[in-house]
Amino acid sequence: MCNDTLELLRIKDENIKYINQEIDVIIKGKKATVVNAVLTYKPSACYCCGVKNEGQIHKHGKRVSRITLLKTQGYNTYLNLAKQRFKCLECNGTFTAKTSIVDESCFISRCVTQKVIEEATKVKTEIDTAEDNCISPSTVSRIRTKAANSLRIKPFNCLPEHIAMDEFKSVKNVTGSMSFIFIDNDTHDVIDILENRTTRFLRAYFERFDLKNRQQVKTVTIDMYEPYVRLFRDLFPNAAIIFDRFHIVQHLNRELNKYRVQVMNEYRNKKGPDYTIFKNNWKVLLMDTSKTIFSKYRWNKSFKAYKRSSDIVEFMLSKDDILRHSYELVQGLRKDLRLCNWPKFINRLNSVSKKSVSKGVWKVVKYYRKHQRMLRNTIYYPAFNNGAIEGINNKIKLIKRISFGYRNFNNFKARIMMIFSLYKGEKKKTTKPNNGLAA
Repeated sequence: MCNDTLELLRIKDENIKYINQEIDVIIKGKKATVVNAVLTYKPSACYCCGVKNEGQIHKHGKRVSRITLLKTQGYNTYLNLAKQRFKCLECNGTFTAKTSIVDESCFISRCVTQKVIEEATKVKTEIDTAEDNCISPSTVSRIRTKAANSLRIKPFNCLPEHIAMDEFKSVKNVTGSMSFIFIDNDTHDVIDILENRTTRFLRAYFERFDLKNRQQVKTVTIDMYEPYVRLFRDLFPNAAIIFDRFHIVQHLNRELNKYRVQVMNEYRNKKGPDYTIFKNNWKVLLMDTSKTIFSKYRWNKSFKAYKRSSDIVEFMLSKDDILRHSYELVQGLRKDLRLCNWPKFINRLNSVSKKSVSKGVWKVVKYYRKHQRMLRNTIYYPAFNNGAIEGINNKIKLIKRISFGYRNFNNFKARIMMIFSLYKGEKKKTTKPNNGLAA
């Protein structure tokens, strides 16, 4: 008998012998290739009582199992495997021959299972994965859930030295429809996903880890949610709490833009192009002045002439002194943050007077003064931010959209963990703290 067909199918069990194959067999309404083979060998001992085989174990017929294999040439492929049955004369028990290509009492080959797990790391629906591997969507879900359970962090696992945390829109049946995610800020691997983001739930979760473990955490990067600041100070006593740079700039830009709208509305019912200029050039006001495009001439439809971005900004600032002072403050703080210059940043922040800037910008200034330590840590650790976790959140949105939403949080979590944590990358080199500042 020729075993070339088995070699092409990557079946390496020497106890399996090829018999023949059938082409274009209709199975489940589709044409398929069926390979017939037999599995037999001499067992060394009884699987039931464990007695050593010294002639007590006899052959006891065969049992045919149809095992699902990977597709070949686009056709579903099955292995009709006649497994040898054995009977032990010592205990009168019977058992079936085992093979490495499939788990016991299972009819899906390990190659198919492995491919389903690998495809779970891609943004692909379970129905598509099931069709590509000749199995049902429920089987795909079961395989992925089993694999995802092995990725769960346990209380005895060590927390990484650098952590980033954020929330994302989850399924409807969780509290507030928002869930909590945290990652290793060195390798960007997802550590765990929690269905609830409330401080009480988070405290109970992280207190499962012993204090010595939590004391080893060096940095925790978060957005500017104040309850998290108090919570993570208590949970990680030796960690530097870092505000994400994007959120620092976002808060300043948002309040500056609100005041631009306020000034713009003053010209709503007045003659002249001022209202249109303020309305159409809002991006220019929020642009970083260090960009090359800021000094280039471009056609501007509001002025109906070639203008530099700097000229447009100067025109808008000339209309309102508070807008000018607010703009100069925001641009100055952004520059100091970009250059990691803490002395200039804090000096600029503390020298602002309430009357010189808009109410919204002043509100942000007061908040930043209150949390100077976190802002200092942001500049002290320039390598750490929430960029990676924000990218993960964007991909989570893509998973939900392609899958037409999830109803069960555990299934949703399993899919996320499979995509981001199944194959972990190597640890990257952490950038050293900046400017020699103290933590």
